[in-house]
Amino acid sequence: MRWNSVRNFAAVALFITAVVPSMAQDPDNTNDYRSLVKQGEDALARNDLRLAARVFQHAVDLNPSSVRAHEGLGVALLRELSSGAVNPSADTDVADRAEEHLKQAAQLSPSAARPLLELADLEALLAEHSADERTRAERYKNARDALTQAISLDPSKPEVYLRLATMERDEFGPVLDQVKARYPNSAGPIPDVALRKDLQQRYLQLVDDAIANAQRASEMNANSQRPLLLLSKLFRQRALLRDTQEQYAMDMHTAADWERQFMAAGGHVSAQK
Repeated sequence: MRWNSVRNFAAVALFITAVVPSMAQDPDNTNDYRSLVKQGEDALARNDLRLAARVFQHAVDLNPSSVRAHEGLGVALLRELSSGAVNPSADTDVADRAEEHLKQAAQLSPSAARPLLELADLEALLAEHSADERTRAERYKNARDALTQAISLDPSKPEVYLRLATMERDEFGPVLDQVKARYPNSAGPIPDVALRKDLQQRYLQLVDDAIANAQRASEMNANSQRPLLLLSKLFRQRALLRDTQEQYAMDMHTAADWERQFMAAGGHVSAQK
């Protein structure tokens, strides 16, 4: 009898040890929003995105003024979208919620750059999945505006300038690549003058902005190869929009210079593909 009692007590103790922690970690069983934020951040670190979103939503419900809760919820939903678990064009509710909470985090903490960086990633992702050209352009503009605002808060980070330059190229690069493919034997500006003028109107300023941001990133971090490679690509694409053969040749020459700097810094040709 005594042995059975000890064994039963041990079984109860084991049950309590197993169950109580899980109850303490259950987001539905706590009203401590700080604990929920910590649970959400731990879930994000494990890439348990659905749990993270549920925990952060509970934290937001308890404390709508929590920057970390809004940002965490926005990031969890953004990662669901970017992982392919949710289709941005099919589930607009998830995209709208992510945007809403990242904007709320930015408004609650106007001196913080991180919510703006996450918001820029979200807007760029939605732009990539936009079938409508106008919506795509608006989303990319929102992404650029968020990054520009982040730079204004902290102008000392070269990676943000590079991020902005890369995002700008993401908008016009595919279009110019498709046009270039129409004229595989052309060693000059886009031959179709009307098309070239239209593309100049739409993208030339954006190309110049991307070049300026990439150059800024290179100046701030001379040891980084990535701005050098990006600049080589940007000048090649701007050459397509030039009006004269001389301007085209000048941009192509500059592109080759940046490529040589990239190679001299230890870059590899395969990285350009």
